[in-house]
Parts: sequence; C-alpha cells; structure tokens
Amino acid sequence: MTEPSKKSPVEQEAERIFAEKRVWHKTQANLPLKEKVRILLQMQKDDYPILKKRGVLKSWEKPWDTQP
Repeated sequence: MTEPSKKSPVEQEAERIFAEKRVWHKTQANLPLKEKVRILLQMQKDDYPILKKRGVLKSWEKPWDTQP
C-alpha cells in the first residue's frame, strides 16, 4: 500500500493563507453598509496619489467629494 501524499510546506502555507482569506472575506461581507462605504472612500483617498502620478484621471478614478 502507498502512503497518502504529504503536503509540502508551501502547500500547507497556501492552504493556511486561503483559509484566513475566506474568514476575512466573510467578515467583510457581514459589515454594515455604512462601514463598507467608509472603507471604500478611504481606499479611494489612499489610491488617489498613485493614480494621479500615472497621468490624467478619468471621472471614476477621482475620489468622491464627501465633505460639505
């Protein structure tokens, strides 16, 4: 009889990472809508300088103006 194949350390690490990502995505999906929008707006603000360095921005690449 042959032994069941053992997973390499790389495969074990990949499985661990993917399991953690599944938990993180489930947590993110269960957040209230207000929190999801807050995260989206923060990501837009964080990415804006990077996009701006690349050149002219299209209207959907500019952060939403949410300040009164």
